[in-house]
Amino acid sequence: MRIPRAGGTLRVLAYPRLDSVVWSATDPAPSVDRVLAFDEEAGMLSFVDAKGVPARVDFRLDNVSIATRTRLTGVTSVDGATIYGLTKDGTLLRSTPSGDWTFKPPRPARAALPLVDGSLLLIGMKERSAMVWRMRPPDTKILDSAEVPGAAHAGWAQAGDRLYFTVENSLVGVRTRDLQPLNVIELDGHARAVVATPSGDRLFALADSSKQVDVIDRYREKVSEHIDLPGLAEDLRIDPLGRYLLVHAAAHDSAWVVDVGTDHLIGGVQTAWRDDLPFVAPDGEIVLAQGKDVSLIDGTKLEEKRRIAQGAADYWYSFAWSGFRPRAAELDQPVRFPGADSADSAARATPDSSAVTAAPPPPRDTTPTPVAAKGWVVSFAALLNEQKARELAGTIRVHNETARVQATPREGQTIYRVVLGPYPTKDEAERVGRDSKQNYWVYEAAP
Repeated sequence: MRIPRAGGTLRVLAYPRLDSVVWSATDPAPSVDRVLAFDEEAGMLSFVDAKGVPARVDFRLDNVSIATRTRLTGVTSVDGATIYGLTKDGTLLRSTPSGDWTFKPPRPARAALPLVDGSLLLIGMKERSAMVWRMRPPDTKILDSAEVPGAAHAGWAQAGDRLYFTVENSLVGVRTRDLQPLNVIELDGHARAVVATPSGDRLFALADSSKQVDVIDRYREKVSEHIDLPGLAEDLRIDPLGRYLLVHAAAHDSAWVVDVGTDHLIGGVQTAWRDDLPFVAPDGEIVLAQGKDVSLIDGTKLEEKRRIAQGAADYWYSFAWSGFRPRAAELDQPVRFPGADSADSAARATPDSSAVTAAPPPPRDTTPTPVAAKGWVVSFAALLNEQKARELAGTIRVHNETARVQATPREGQTIYRVVLGPYPTKDEAERVGRDSKQNYWVYEAAP
């Protein structure tokens, strides 16, 4: 995925053909600060914009929408559809496409960590300790709790089914499934950054004022070896497939590349260190931000393979999804039984008199949708079901104007948008959207 860093058209390209756009959003997207997660099943991506507002991109419905207008901190997601964040008073807010849900923990929360099994860890503070609560939203019952002494302001990292806090010169952890304490792992210094391999079998810790990375064996619960660096480092980033560890150099606009399989330092590369770049692509190429361009290098030899001119002006995000592939035509063919003659086929097609006959579909409104004049449109939803779109439109009324349904053909199917407008100015459209008390998005209409 690529989108201008200042906001604009969101495009999806088919890797490794980065000049091949397979999908682009109709609605303009805001400037992306960071991507939270992608839901492969729903085809939904969640992100936080430059103003700190969480939003979603629905690739199936071609819709970019605000998740919630409640001001949140510590926004996170593990599946792209469900977004968690904390309000000013430490209350947990859970936002899903169907609505918001809140929970006030025993103490104000400072972080929410959703887990892949659907449960959630909440972290709060108690004097000098960190409190950890485990629950399964939307149930408000706290299933387990634990206190981690000395971790009130500590950082943390998750490694598989374990959660570690950086307490002084050690890692203090609990098991995420029952919050049982783990053995303390001693380090050579205070860890300023900790990352884990995707499987959680190893952790990499970067200590303050150190020129090495500590490699931690989570099963032996001890530092197993060290990786020496050419200089001081500031941050760590792990390859999603566990092949490379990227280390941010403190002194220059550069990074070091470590082979995770051998714990061997391969070498250094020039790159800006941003939230989106550098990252490791599915084929093992490392994507770097170099000046105004984006460079893709071979991970084993650190040799440049190709360069994307002006690519650094975009925000980049790599994800895998088969939903952009065209559906095979044979999947929509009726089942044919070998050896069946026409009479037998006809008999099969004749329903039994005792069977319930499906009601015919309601007649469609064939009134052509008027072409929108140039201006600004307020969009509330984009649905595949026309009846649901009309029902939603009937509930939205602003200043004696009722929302209407606008049919838009796209890639062989029709999207039904619930909209108001167009309005002559963007400010007026924004005012209508706010007055509607609904989630909305404003975009410029086509002439």
